[in-house]
Amino acid sequence: MSTSRGIRNNNPGNIDRNNANKWQGRMPRERMNAEQRAETRFEVFVSPAYGIRAMCILLVNYFDRHGCDTVRKIINRWAPPVENDTGAYGRAVAQAVGVDADTWINVHEYRRLRPLVEAIITHENGRQPYSGDVIEEGLRLAGVTKPDAAPLVAVPKAATTAAVTAATTGGAVAVAEVVQQVTPVIQGLMPVVQQANTVAQSTAGMPSWLRLVVAGVVLVAAGASVYTWWRLRRARQAVAT
Repeated sequence: MSTSRGIRNNNPGNIDRNNANKWQGRMPRERMNAEQRAETRFEVFVSPAYGIRAMCILLVNYFDRHGCDTVRKIINRWAPPVENDTGAYGRAVAQAVGVDADTWINVHEYRRLRPLVEAIITHENGRQPYSGDVIEEGLRLAGVTKPDAAPLVAVPKAATTAAVTAATTGGAVAVAEVVQQVTPVIQGLMPVVQQANTVAQSTAGMPSWLRLVVAGVVLVAAGASVYTWWRLRRARQAVAT
């Protein structure tokens, strides 16, 4: 089976080359093979995962900046009618995503973005040759992960530990009291956990020192938010008493 241009370039979305776009994972010319060096139109990436990442970034930009919130709008921009059978392309992608071509979709959602990416790869190359792990890595590099994926920052275990201690000393009533007291604390910490997860995912491709700087800024801001939440809770308790 011959290798399509998109697969050969690790650019399964056939993204046009634009020197203004400083893509992560762009292949340096000295590392290209002869066929890749001969490429005159499309980007060449170091691996399929980085080509898939670029697809995800473009699709999210289409949604955020250009109002492309249906499959029809997305494909009309991705593959303009002047050089594509956009109608057939859109119908095939909509069927793969499981929606009507004019149904509103949010491409920030994993359940929409992954099948959208795989359908575009299939249409652009005649097949989708990548394993699930490669697709997942491309989405992860773009900051999109499965909703049920394990968080990069562990959820606090204070509630579980306190409940076990209470069970051994005071039985079910004590467990209920402890959980009731600890739950607001856990709820207050969850925004911090969510922010840390988001930062860890979205800065995955950055240098380590820059990731540390960004993480430090976010944690300071998150700490200030938790402190404000604690002060407001104390004030509400004072009013209630």
